[in-house]
Amino acid sequence: MRRFYPIDLPLNVLKRNKSIFCLLFSPSFLKKGLICSILFLSACTMPLRTGYDRKIGDYKTLSQSKASTETESSTKVTEEKKKEEITDKNKERKPISNKKTTQVANNSSLEDFIKPWIGTRYKYGGSSRSGTDCSGYVMQIYKTKFNISLPHNAANMFKMGSAVKAGDLKEGDLVFFGNVWGINHVGIYLNKNRFTHASSSKGVTITPMEMDYWKSRYKGARRFVND
Repeated sequence: MRRFYPIDLPLNVLKRNKSIFCLLFSPSFLKKGLICSILFLSACTMPLRTGYDRKIGDYKTLSQSKASTETESSTKVTEEKKKEEITDKNKERKPISNKKTTQVANNSSLEDFIKPWIGTRYKYGGSSRSGTDCSGYVMQIYKTKFNISLPHNAANMFKMGSAVKAGDLKEGDLVFFGNVWGINHVGIYLNKNRFTHASSSKGVTITPMEMDYWKSRYKGARRFVND
């Protein structure tokens, strides 16, 4: 008697159902099955694009509020970039108007240059048009007119520059006055034997060098500006 093996069962079934076997292993059926398997796997593994709605089977449309918000944000970014570019250009520009003003002032005569200062009140320790003392006034005129820096002290100014004799004074020379204790006043020599200074009683003014009060206190002169 022939023994029965477990593999005999499927073989017997296949022998009886040859048509099913031929269908399962036919080339057309295998090709269709392979294509379906690939499509199924790709559909399961492929990531969905942002905004895709499974319920409607399509991509969601962007609402008007979101669209306007995104448009406004992009517009703001563009405007900010334009402002930054304009600011950078303005920084690179040179103050041409200030240079022109300085050149006009420096080319004017000394007496015309000091006219705006005439009448400025005396203020000890001051150096501006709101109030100034003698050395502060001379310091500011020399800085703006001649671009020369001087200390805010008459005695220290007297130690600088080159000495000038009374008969050789020229416009722009500094003239110094004092007493037995030293230098305590300074002014700027002008043409026609006059000088401009900040007087403690009259403020900034122009005074003749021949006045007895100043003539008796005259100590010497210094030159800082050369022709």
